[in-house]
Amino acid sequence: MVIATEIPILDEQSITETLRTKNIEIDLFITAIKEKVGYDLSGYARASIKRRIEQLVIDENVTCIAELIPKLLYSKECQANYINRLTVNVSELFRHPNSFLSLRKSVLPYLESFPRRDIWIAGCATGEEAYSMAILLEEVGLLNNTQIHATDINTEVLKQAKTGILTKGLNKDDAARYQASGGTSSLSNYFSTAYNKHKLSQHLLDHISFSHHNILQDKVFCSAQLVMCRNVMIYFDLNTQNSALALFHNSLVQNGYLVIGEKESLINSPLINLLKTIDEPAKIYQRKSSANV
Repeated sequence: MVIATEIPILDEQSITETLRTKNIEIDLFITAIKEKVGYDLSGYARASIKRRIEQLVIDENVTCIAELIPKLLYSKECQANYINRLTVNVSELFRHPNSFLSLRKSVLPYLESFPRRDIWIAGCATGEEAYSMAILLEEVGLLNNTQIHATDINTEVLKQAKTGILTKGLNKDDAARYQASGGTSSLSNYFSTAYNKHKLSQHLLDHISFSHHNILQDKVFCSAQLVMCRNVMIYFDLNTQNSALALFHNSLVQNGYLVIGEKESLINSPLINLLKTIDEPAKIYQRKSSANV
């Protein structure tokens, strides 16, 4: 005979208390990360960071968020692992090709006037955005006097990016996005193939430097004619978005360009009057000169 077991039904007060306890755990974990590692997760959108921490609980095979804290405090391996798994690392070649097409038509002709060009790609993840920019610059003849500075908080993805090796190889979707970006050659021409892996041409890779940088806490990384940070700020709350945007604005030379993600916006930013819209769908803006502010 099978004896049915009763499933406890939580009343509203119990549910509220459980949620309150979980929120306390999340706050304690975020504080521990900041105090021990120096990385402030509090600026991330609450729902986004909550999902990531809850997934970490599952992956670490612990019963609650609080059990992650001793691991964080006493294990350097866990410290690096948690930061790498809590940050966002999504990238692909020529992602949102209309932005690259607009850059080719509207921005790069202006950059040609500089004898030397610096481009900062913040939140570069595994490097595909930086690779795409190098290919674009090569095709318009501007790569030789350009340095691409690609930065990220995640040390593991930076190691991968530095190799120039694509994490997923080349496929038809990559080629289609490249063509939609105004590509004038075959995408495969920019990669060498060995052991079923595709590596960016060394000539292109030599113009990219990969560095650790925390846009939530660190200062201006470089003075640049173009700053790109796409699909990173969507994970931040409004105050942190505005802080990051101020950092990017301060990094731009006068009349320099800023590119953000297609789902990101300047509507609620104090900088909205300091930037000229070049292409709103592609989210390309230009820093106004002092005389025009």
